[in-house]
Order: sequence, then structure tokens, then C-alpha cells
Amino acid sequence: MQEVVTKRIFKGQLSTGLAACILCFVLACIFWPLWSMFFKSIFSALTAQGLAAVEPAVRTKLIGVMVEGAFFWMVINPWIWQTLIMGNYGKTAFTFKQPHAGIWYTVVAWLAGIVMFFIIIGFLGIWWKPFSLALLFFPKTAEEVHLAIAGWEVANFFALPVIMAQIPFVALFQKWPFAGTSKQPTEGWGVFFFSTLVVVLVWMATVIPSFWKLSLGGEVIVNAPLGNFAWWCAFCQIFVFFFLIPAEGGEGYPMKLFAKKQPYMGIAGLIIALAAGLTLPSVIRGIITPLNLLPGTPPDLLTASLGLSCVISLLAWHHLFDDYPSAQLVPNTAARILIRFVIWVVLGGVLGVLWIKIFGKLPFGANNMGMAYPTMGILAGQFAFLMTFLFFNTFFDKWPLVRKVPQEASCKENINISSGSKLETAVE
Repeated sequence: MQEVVTKRIFKGQLSTGLAACILCFVLACIFWPLWSMFFKSIFSALTAQGLAAVEPAVRTKLIGVMVEGAFFWMVINPWIWQTLIMGNYGKTAFTFKQPHAGIWYTVVAWLAGIVMFFIIIGFLGIWWKPFSLALLFFPKTAEEVHLAIAGWEVANFFALPVIMAQIPFVALFQKWPFAGTSKQPTEGWGVFFFSTLVVVLVWMATVIPSFWKLSLGGEVIVNAPLGNFAWWCAFCQIFVFFFLIPAEGGEGYPMKLFAKKQPYMGIAGLIIALAAGLTLPSVIRGIITPLNLLPGTPPDLLTASLGLSCVISLLAWHHLFDDYPSAQLVPNTAARILIRFVIWVVLGGVLGVLWIKIFGKLPFGANNMGMAYPTMGILAGQFAFLMTFLFFNTFFDKWPLVRKVPQEASCKENINISSGSKLETAVE
């Protein structure tokens, strides 16, 4: 327990959150082109022989899924593992000071993602040809390039079950049955290994049949969940939105309405999220289809995109706006949570429609600004902004908008903070 002093550039939650949103948006516009161009250059060199054997559209597809894979495995997955599962264990191992601690932990995330990719995909690649590391990174013929694309697509969307199946162990089940059984990092490792087993099962059951039409003796032996991958993604986004609510501003509700102890709370929350995921996408699709928001785009994909926008709204309100309004502003719990829910849905809907209209103009959406770097499009493109503000809050503690320093150090430092700032003492 170390007493720290928190120094804010802006006085209130809303002003800090708005400034953080603007900063993270700008950072995402800078980060994605740099990330994409850097990995494009690496992967283009590694796959040069195979790329020479295929047409330009296939070359673009291969490099695109490889760049996307680097982002999914090095950014999305490790953030979930390190922040949600491990509780940011080891972030301040060398220093409390930002941005040094955040930079250190970002490097840890990148390395952790690379290691896990080689462990999981590399192990499967011993027997599954599309997962062969030699084929994924060094395809030599046109046939191998097509196999590599298939392998990367399935490997990339390992991130979807990580989000769907791993986060609920924290958000709904509050790390049950491992919570409180031991000290960190042992507790976190227990949750990690157990939940990863579930992730692998969900990945095999949903992602693999969504992309690979496997057959045996001429008979197709798999079915795509819910009919097609876009509709499955729509289910996933609404499912994720509702299972996040108890942990990201819902103060344990709505699952606390049905149970007060684990695992019954988690089971109740899981049922609520599943019911919402199976019913609400059809309602959303029915509303947006006549609007024709993006002509030529399947309504299922637009539904998934809008669902993801609501998830981003919820997470942004939690991480950047600190779950405004606070208990001090609205003492009544039901009213406070209802206000937040309305904010999440309305803000998510507005931003979702805005994203559909302008993502083609954004450098982390579908606009490569004439530099031919891969973009992630209408759905995955939103993760570039999402992960920027998640890293900004959890790895960098909102630095430089918010600065946390040990009380002794703060007495020695003469930091020039604007007149609108305030000091808050917190115990960490």
C-alpha cells in the first residue's frame, strides 16, 4: 500500500474524459498507419517468394491478414490477459513513474502476444497445415499463399473467443473459483489457464467452422454458427456489451438482482447476456435496414458494427469518464446505473452511425491515405481506437492528463499544473 497524490490537468470527470477521447483519437490516427506500414514491410519481405506467384488482390489480402494478426495477437489478446486476468501485475516492477511504466508494460504485452502465438498456433501447426509457421510466414507458391490466408484468418479471430469467453471469468464470475485462494500472480495464473481452455473450445466450435468448410469423404462436416460470420459477430457484440455491464459501470447489476454469491451471480449474468445476444441483433437489424446507412453493405455487418460501437461507448465511459455520474452526484443506485445505461446506448448508437458514415475517411478505418498500408475496415477498424484508450488508461494511467506520484516524491517535485487542477489523495 503506497500513498500517492493524483494531479489532474482538468478538474472534472467529463472534461478529463473529453480531453482523453480527443487525445486517443489523434493517437489512433497516428498509431495505426505506423503499425500497419511497419509490419507490412516486415511481412512483405518474409513472403516475397509467395507474393510473386499470385495476383495483386491476393497479395493485398495476405499482407492485410498478417498485419491484422500482429495487432490482434500483440495488442488485443495480451491486454485482456495482463489487465483483466493478471490485474496489471508487474506494471510498476521497475518504476512507478509514467510514461516509463506504461512503455515497459506495452513491451511486455507485445512480447507476451508473440510468445502465446507461437505456443498456440505453432503447436497446432505441427499437424494442421494452415497453421504451420513455415507456411504462415514463408509461403512459396500460390497454393501456399491461399492456405496461409486461411490460416491467418482463423488464427486472428482467436481474439474473438478471448473477448467472449475469457473476459466473463472476470466481469461476471469475478475470477471464481480462484478469487481469494492465493496471492497474485498465482490467482491470476489459475484464472488464465482455466479460462484459456474455454477459449480454445469456443474458438474450435465457432471460428474454425466460420472460415473453413471442412469436409470428410466429400461430406461437409461443419456449419457456420448462426448461418454466417457477420451475424455471429453481431451476436458476439451484443453478448459482450451485456456481460460487461456488471463490471464496467453497472456495479454488479443486473446479475445482482438474481443472485448475491458466486457462481450464481455469474450464471445469471451469463444467461442475461446470452438472451440479449440472441434477440437484440434482430431488433437492431430491423431498425437499420430501411435506413440503408451504407449502400451495398450487408445489414448483418452493420448490425455487428453498431453493437461494437455500443461496447466501445461503454468501455470509454468506464475508462475515460470514470463511470460518470458518481455516487456523490447521484446517490440512488438504480437511477445512477440507469443514467449510465442510457448514455452507453445513446452515445453508442450516435457514434455507431457516425462511424459507418465516416470510417472510409479515417486512417484507422478504411483510408490508407494513398500509402497502400492495410486497413481493418468497418468492424475490426474500431479496435484501433478502442485499444488506444484501453492502453492509455490501464498501462499509462491517463498520463499526461492525470499524474500519479508517491506522496514523498510529490513533495520534492515542483510540477506546474494549471489553476483548474485539484489534488486527490488515493491509496493504492
